[in-house]
Amino acid sequence: MSHRQRPLQVTVMSSLLLLAGILMIYLGFAANAYFISGALLLLATVLLWRGAGFKVFRNLLLANQITAILLLIFLFTGLAGLLHLPRLSITGALMVINVFIGGPLLGILSIPILTSMHFSNVLPDWFQAAKA
Repeated sequence: MSHRQRPLQVTVMSSLLLLAGILMIYLGFAANAYFISGALLLLATVLLWRGAGFKVFRNLLLANQITAILLLIFLFTGLAGLLHLPRLSITGALMVINVFIGGPLLGILSIPILTSMHFSNVLPDWFQAAKA
C-alpha cells in the first residue's frame, strides 16, 4: 500500500468542513433539519479527506450553490411575482432544498473549494491520485 502526501489545502478545507458539520449538528438540536445539513457536511469532509467521489463531491457543492443563488434571486428581485408564481412557496422550497444539501455553511465553504477546483490543480490531482 502506497502512502501519499495529503496537501495542506485538503487538510485545511477538510478541517473547516468538519467544524461546519459539527456546528450544524449542534444547531440540529434546535431545528431538526440541520441534522441533515450536518450529515452532508460530514460526508463532504470524508470525501475530501479520502480523495474519493470527485463527481459526487463537486455536484453536491454545485447544487448547493445553485439553490442558494436562485433563492437570493427570487428573494431580492421579485422575479416570482413577475412570473405570477407564489413567491413564498418558491423561496421556501429553495430554502428547504438548500438546507437538505448542506445548508448555508456548505454554501460559504464551497466558494473557495470550487474556485480551487477550477483555478488550481491541487484538489483535482488529489482526487485523481486516490482514483489511481
